Amino acid sequence: MKWYHSIITRISLIFALALFGIGAIFVSLFLHEREETIRQMSDYAHIAIRSAFVPQTRQLDLSKLEELGFVIVHDSKLIQSLLELPQHPRPIPMRQMEEKMRFRMEILPYGIHMYAILHNKENPPLVVQLPYEKELFPRLFFPLLIVAFVIFLYIGILRSILPLKTLREQIKHFANGHYDITCKSSKKDEIAALANEFDAAVSKIKSLRDSRQLFLRNIMHELKTPITKGKLASEMIEDATYAKILQNVFKRQEALLEEFSRIEKLSADELKLDIKSYHIEDVVDFALDILEDKKEHITCNLSPIEISVDFELFGVALKNLLDNGINYASDGKVYLENTLNTITISNHAPELEFSLERYAEPYFLEGKKQKSSRGLGFGLFITWHVIRLHGMKLEYTHKKGINHFRIVLKSV
Repeated sequence: MKWYHSIITRISLIFALALFGIGAIFVSLFLHEREETIRQMSDYAHIAIRSAFVPQTRQLDLSKLEELGFVIVHDSKLIQSLLELPQHPRPIPMRQMEEKMRFRMEILPYGIHMYAILHNKENPPLVVQLPYEKELFPRLFFPLLIVAFVIFLYIGILRSILPLKTLREQIKHFANGHYDITCKSSKKDEIAALANEFDAAVSKIKSLRDSRQLFLRNIMHELKTPITKGKLASEMIEDATYAKILQNVFKRQEALLEEFSRIEKLSADELKLDIKSYHIEDVVDFALDILEDKKEHITCNLSPIEISVDFELFGVALKNLLDNGINYASDGKVYLENTLNTITISNHAPELEFSLERYAEPYFLEGKKQKSSRGLGFGLFITWHVIRLHGMKLEYTHKKGINHFRIVLKSV
């Protein structure tokens, strides 16, 4: 999953924008308050300095300034730092008053204090500390409280969402056939409710699976027992022809049970493959051996290659395709050939009425006319899913009255 598709990424982006917006609001408020404070202190300083101004000497009464709360600054380093700060614009009325008193005044905030610099052409600048001290705690407490609340809310939402990752992993394990999982949650939110519902569903499905497996084991055992007894009894019959007929009947019943077992495992998606490398001739020979008396209807033109397959299952899939090809061929013949990447089974027959995928559906041919009574009508269903499990493809084309069923081998 791409990072930009993640819910956590989107929530993080929303909260980042929220924090940025909150920060911008508080910075704007701080700057506005700072300018307003400078304006107010500038007005107060001008009034105080005007009251301390002595017209006769055209000098300031410093003792009176100190009485009003002003502090004369003597620290040269502090004075130099203040003189290097950018100047703030002064209102026109203030400039006019400064011209009458023949000095220029600047109000500068520095640290938690505010200073006034009095410039005079005749004397060095005079720096005084105004009776003002910034209170940091009230100014920082509310913004920090808001930011902390947003961060706390973000962490709380992430902690609520993070169990989705664990739930996703559990669902993947469950989809792969692992039923021994648990995802119960003691929380009370919607995700916890979802996890608990899924856990209950897993428990129910596991119980149904166990019941199905027990039922199938019992029924398979009960069906195999009389077949085994019948095969033993047929060996004791003196009439060879009759004994051969019975043995073929019991052998066919065993094949039907095996087919039924494969169908059940395919339906439950529990069929496991044992992939190994084999010569294609060996796999085809196995499929032909299963067909028994129909082998003479098949013409093979094989090129020597090796394929990585489950020997028995892939052989059964080939057998089903060959069997269907013989049953529906107009001349009763089937041709099998291969290339480096494909295995093709062809026959002279009418084009399929429906798409190949439809014929691979279970019970699709139920109630329809079938030309084979040897199986359960699940040949293509088994073949389709076995080829799918191998990571291969089954393709169908019809050209010039010939059906071509092509298995596209998995590229190595």
